[in-house]
Amino acid sequence: MQSRVITINIRKYLVRQPRSKRSRKAVRYFRERIAHYTKTEPDNVKIDTGLNAMIIKHYSRRMTPIKANVSIDKGIANVSRYGTQPTKPADSKEAKSKDVKKEGKKEEKKEGKKETNAEPKQQKQKVEERRKEHGAKNPSERNRAEAANTTKQEPKG
Repeated sequence: MQSRVITINIRKYLVRQPRSKRSRKAVRYFRERIAHYTKTEPDNVKIDTGLNAMIIKHYSRRMTPIKANVSIDKGIANVSRYGTQPTKPADSKEAKSKDVKKEGKKEEKKEGKKETNAEPKQQKQKVEERRKEHGAKNPSERNRAEAANTTKQEPKG
């Protein structure tokens, strides 16, 4: 079973088509190009329902290049959206174990966030105490003080 990523620019074809027929023609053109690249017949190209819906809704209007995963098995090209993983049944043991692990990680993250929120507040208090000890002002107060101390010079003329 071969698998590869193919990008097809549908703009070249769809620009010349009437707007009312673009969605149907986009899917047909996409199927023909996949058949051409995989050296199969257009009837042997099976497009995933999610990708088909994306072509009809999004790509027929925006006409951006389509990137897709293509796997060839026994003369049939199965096409799916780029970056998607095959779905597994929800009853499998692996899916349940992953769900349990995710729940545990979420609880750890929530606990970790509570601890980290206290640290910046303490750091801010320490910085403010140091400024008070040394008589330093924050930058906005410094700018106001400098502006009040400077005198305006009258233009010569």
